[in-house]
Amino acid sequence: MTRADLPSSPVPFASLTAATARRIALALQCAATLAVGWAAHRWGGWSWPAASVLAGAALALGYLLSVGWAFLVSLKSLGTAIPDDPVWDRMPVPREHRIGVAGFIGCWLHECVSVAWMFNVLQPFRPRAPFDSPSGDGKRVPVLMIHGYGCNRAVWLPMQKHVAAAGHPVDAVDLMPLLGDIDDYARDIAAAVERLTRMHGRAPVLLCHSMGGLAARALLRQSEPCLVAHVITLGTPHRGTAMARTGRGHNVRQMAWASPWLRQLAASETPAVRASITSIFSWHDSIVGPSGASWLEGARHVPFAGVGHVSLLCDARVRDAVLAELARIEGIAATASA
Repeated sequence: MTRADLPSSPVPFASLTAATARRIALALQCAATLAVGWAAHRWGGWSWPAASVLAGAALALGYLLSVGWAFLVSLKSLGTAIPDDPVWDRMPVPREHRIGVAGFIGCWLHECVSVAWMFNVLQPFRPRAPFDSPSGDGKRVPVLMIHGYGCNRAVWLPMQKHVAAAGHPVDAVDLMPLLGDIDDYARDIAAAVERLTRMHGRAPVLLCHSMGGLAARALLRQSEPCLVAHVITLGTPHRGTAMARTGRGHNVRQMAWASPWLRQLAASETPAVRASITSIFSWHDSIVGPSGASWLEGARHVPFAGVGHVSLLCDARVRDAVLAELARIEGIAATASA
């Protein structure tokens, strides 16, 4: 995408890519860590090895606190008024999906590792890494991967290798600008869908993480449902998210819990459109919450427990669910064409 492709409406930091933003954030993070070590050595009289250990511990603590705070805001909907409306209300976690203290600690730690890997390694340094070629004859349904808020295509690197190994041609898009209108992202997705359909002779499945699922729904609102074979969403805030109050950008306001934009989107969808969507989600999402935020009435649901928001992209159970869903979708398509 070039600057000429960006919307003409004013958007803050319109030319800023996710890779650049992550490099800047990583540089600030490294500077803060070095500052802690230097201060411990210079003013605390610590030896350099001890100061280095302290700096590393401070960095790890920062991750633990930031991810823990996200869990708290998401699961408890802090500072967010939830409407007294059954369609937009929170949902109780089913008994079979409740986790204890040990389960939550494991979820928390795994999410910290996933966040560090995705945001400090893959996105800043591998934004253009090639995807794997499909195994076999590559004739299975193609898959277009769509990332979430503030991210880029690199978040799909762990997942795509397994999807390609199952024989699916895989591609992805980068949604720009980072803080733009979700409706505008539909144009770029439509162009990628057209390209994949032309290359492989069949409509692709859209595999979407977080905000990407809303962009896919925006596409369906603007076009015929048959444009894509199916939409699979991972941790998409179909009802909105309490974490939207902490973010910036037009797209963040659209993702606020029960926002006018989400209500209009929901009102525009037919039962047929909803039936073409599968929502894979966790009852313990660290970003999309409170519970039930990913529930979309009329869609197919595949729930998990004890998986954080970013961890959905690399969790083995979620990956297997995606592959199973792709096989199910392909089986339905084959039966329909027979």
